[in-house]
Amino acid sequence: MNKIGMIGLGNMGSPMAENLLKKEGSIIVYNRTKSKCDPFVAKGAVAADTVKEVAEKADIIILSLPGPVQVEEVVSELIENGKEGQIIIDTSTVSPGLNRKMAESAKEKGITYIDVPVSGGPAGAANGKLSLMIGASEEEFISLGLKEYTDTIGDKYFFMNKRGNGNAIKIINNFMSFSAQVINGEALAMAEALGISMDDFYTVVTKSSGNNAILNAKMNKVKNEDYKPGFALDLVVKDLELARQLCQENEIANFTLNTALQMYRIAQAKGCGKEDSSAVIRTIREVEKHIS
Repeated sequence: MNKIGMIGLGNMGSPMAENLLKKEGSIIVYNRTKSKCDPFVAKGAVAADTVKEVAEKADIIILSLPGPVQVEEVVSELIENGKEGQIIIDTSTVSPGLNRKMAESAKEKGITYIDVPVSGGPAGAANGKLSLMIGASEEEFISLGLKEYTDTIGDKYFFMNKRGNGNAIKIINNFMSFSAQVINGEALAMAEALGISMDDFYTVVTKSSGNNAILNAKMNKVKNEDYKPGFALDLVVKDLELARQLCQENEIANFTLNTALQMYRIAQAKGCGKEDSSAVIRTIREVEKHIS
């Protein structure tokens, strides 16, 4: 029986670990802030003191980390202390280039590294209903026996066939979503400047051709001025920077990305970084009121 390790117990990692623990009965958990391991230990998990300890004890290791710096640091340590036949499933959102670099380094040690970024937010993670964007073929993934474990995390599988392409499609998706949120904020500011109430704006647009997924997802947050983070604005800036890096490295023209990124950076500069991504809409509305 494979021993499962989980590294990273943040907004996404914690509910994933919860579901894995229910399935396995016991897993190995590690988080830089050790106190985040305590609730899982109380339910039967084993807390590791170091990344090295996870590498030494686990057969399959699932990562949920904030960004490229943490991924490179942790994966390098796992590879250094790991063993042949080990598998690393990385659900973090980082650059495709970093995924490929980590995969090559792991392969030299006989370790399999696969990028499996996820979409669906903390609620999707809690319900095991995440979308999985997998940097491998379906044949490879099934042959490694990984679906048994990832079925506890998500229920929608998208196989992108080669390392890094899981994150490539994730970054493209996030670019579209976060750019749409800027448009939503500007549209709401337009409506309010013309005397159209927020309620009327949402009533009409959510039932018309301007409707989009993030408009619906963030509607109640904007209406209730609830900016408790589901997906923090700081992470939006990180993901849009990854999108810009993707375009630069591959010489892809993009005209919208920089505008969206600068709006989130303005919100970040106003102290909204730890708030929900929808705080950018509040910033846009404030800018419009100041101008008018």
